[in-house]
Amino acid sequence: MKQILNYRIIILLIAINFNLKAQELEKKVDSYLSPLVSSGDFYGTVLFAKEGNIELAKGYGFADLEHRVENTSETIFHIASVNKPITAVGVMYLHENGKLNIDDNVAKYLPDYPNGGIITIKHLLSQTSGIPSYNRFPDYSEYSKRENSLKNVVDWFKDEDLLFEPGSKYGYSNSNFVLLAYIIENVSGLTYQNFMENNIFEPLEMNHTKPFRYDEIIENRAEGYDPANTASGLKKTGFYNNSIKIGSGALFSTVSDLLKLDQVLYTEDILSEETKKLMFTSIGENEYGLGWGVWKRFDKNKHDHDGASPGSVAYFSRYPDEKVTIIFLGNINSGAFNRMKYDLAAIYFNKEYKIPELKKYISLDEDSLKQYEGRFEFESGVFFDLKVKEGALRFLWRGRGELGYFLSPLGDGKFFMRARGDQIEFRKIGNNTEVYYIERSGRSKLKIIQ
Repeated sequence: MKQILNYRIIILLIAINFNLKAQELEKKVDSYLSPLVSSGDFYGTVLFAKEGNIELAKGYGFADLEHRVENTSETIFHIASVNKPITAVGVMYLHENGKLNIDDNVAKYLPDYPNGGIITIKHLLSQTSGIPSYNRFPDYSEYSKRENSLKNVVDWFKDEDLLFEPGSKYGYSNSNFVLLAYIIENVSGLTYQNFMENNIFEPLEMNHTKPFRYDEIIENRAEGYDPANTASGLKKTGFYNNSIKIGSGALFSTVSDLLKLDQVLYTEDILSEETKKLMFTSIGENEYGLGWGVWKRFDKNKHDHDGASPGSVAYFSRYPDEKVTIIFLGNINSGAFNRMKYDLAAIYFNKEYKIPELKKYISLDEDSLKQYEGRFEFESGVFFDLKVKEGALRFLWRGRGELGYFLSPLGDGKFFMRARGDQIEFRKIGNNTEVYYIERSGRSKLKIIQ
C-alpha cells in the first residue's frame, strides 16, 4: 500500500511540474506574440510538444477579421512550403516499399522529361536538380489564377534550361516538388492527394490535411491576409489557385495534424530507421536533406521546414534528440515569422530572445511618400527601387515586380517592410540624406543611385 501511495505522489508531482512549466511557457509566448498580434503582423496558432505531449496549443488573433472569428488550436491554415517535407515522406514511402529508388533517374519514370537522364529523384528531393523555380517566370501570375493539372505545370517548366549541373550545388525550386508529385502519380497510378490520403493522412488520422479548392466552404479554415495601406493595416489575400502548387505548397492543415506526422517519424510505422536516416541527412554543406532542413540550433539537432505564400506563413520544426516539436501556422503573410522561427525555440529552451517592438504605423499621402522614391544599392552591387504605387511606397527588388512589397510608414523617415520583417530608414545628416537597410543580421548603409 505504501509503495502504491508513493507512486501516486510521484505521478502527481510530475503532473504538477508539467502544468507549471506549461503555464510559464504560455505566459512567455503570450508576451512575445502580443505586440505582433496588436500590430497585425501575426494571426495564427502555435504548438509546443514534448514526446508528443502538448504543452501549449493556442490560437492568436483572428481567423476571420471581418467577422471577428478568433483562431483556435483547431483552425485550418494554408501551410505553403511545409507541404514539401510531407511530399518527401510520400516519396520515401515509395522508396521504402520498392516502388521507386531515389537514386534512379527521372527518365525511368518520365521517359520524355528533358534532362531526365541526368536528374535523379534524390536531386529533386535535395533541391540540387538545377531546374528553375516556375514561380519566378514572368507568366506566373497568369498561371496562378487558373485551374492547373500537374501535367500542365510540368509542361510549363520542363523545357527551361537548367541553372546548373544537377548535384553540383543547392538551388531551392518549387518545380522540384511539383515534379515529385507528378512522379508519385505516375508510379502509384493514383492522384497525388489520393496516394497521400491512402498511405499517410488516413492511417495517421490527419483528417484536416488536404489541398482545398479556392471555392470550397471549409469549417474552421482561416481567411488569408496581407499587409496593406488600410485602416486595419491588412487586406484580404487576392484570388490564388493552389492547383499550381500540388506537391510543393498546396496543402492546408492544422498544428495537431502536423504533430501526428511528427510523432510517427519516431516510429517505423511508415518509414524504417534506414529510410529516415537518408531523409534527415544533409546533402553536402547545404543544411538540407531530402525535403527537410537539417540544422543545429542551440547545439541541438533540428529538422524543419518553413513556408510563406499570399495570406499564410508556416513553420514545422522537430528536435529529435529532445523529442521536442514546435509548430506555428499563420494567416498573415508577414516577415515576423522569420524571427518567430528562432525566438519561439529560444523561449522553449530558455535561451536569449527579444520581445518584438510594438509597431505603430502612420498614414502618409502620396506627395509625402514620393520624396522617398529612388534606386538604392548595397555594397554588393545589388539594388532595389522604391516607388509609389496604388497609394503606397513599395519595395521592388532589382526594379522587378508589378507592385513589390508594401512599406508601412513609422514616421521620422522610417518604413517597415512587413512581408520581410526588414526596415528602411532615411536620416537627415545636415543637408545630406543617409539611407539604411536594417534586417535581423545587421544594418547596411545604402548608396543612393537616383
